[in-house]
Amino acid sequence: MAGQISVFIRAGDPQCEALLRYLDQRGLAYTTRDVTADPSASAILFGRLGRVAVPALIIDDRMIVGFDPVQLARFLPRPDDDGPGVSFGAAVRAVTIDIAKDRGLPAAFGVEVGPVHEASPAAEAGIRTGDVITAIGGYTLTGGAEQFRTAVAGRRPGDTMILTVWRDGAFVVCTVEFPREPAETTASAETPPAEDRGDTDS
Repeated sequence: MAGQISVFIRAGDPQCEALLRYLDQRGLAYTTRDVTADPSASAILFGRLGRVAVPALIIDDRMIVGFDPVQLARFLPRPDDDGPGVSFGAAVRAVTIDIAKDRGLPAAFGVEVGPVHEASPAAEAGIRTGDVITAIGGYTLTGGAEQFRTAVAGRRPGDTMILTVWRDGAFVVCTVEFPREPAETTASAETPPAEDRGDTDS
């Protein structure tokens, strides 16, 4: 069942406003507490964190600080699970130490992109086979393919996802837009090797 959500914000803060939009888009019920007008809200944050940091959410007893779509997709209840999902349109695999060395990355993080479906959201955003996705929004992708799958699963038609991509020794920012009326998709004819555990969203 959906947990109770309390959102701690500061009026006028862009990250707080972005978080509230994110929650509204998903049809989630929540209670807003403004730290500038509610001393008890500040006290709760100080007691949990030792400081007042916004935006922050408490979902049942779990606290998430900052607007982190990856964590939110993992922990927020999803009352619209019966609604349509989205397809990224490309296979991915976690970056290994060998892949990181080969690509000139300083450490093994992110996911490497495999086959990209033609006319998919990934293709329309300019994502290419061989790209390494290193971040979603402002958050580094350290959890491999599973973290990426979770982030995509949290999106719905009409959402966007900002990706930082490592390509040819430079970082590129791509905006993936998930259409409001996604076309029917089929599984890729190309299957990544079993050990790659490729992720094809369909």
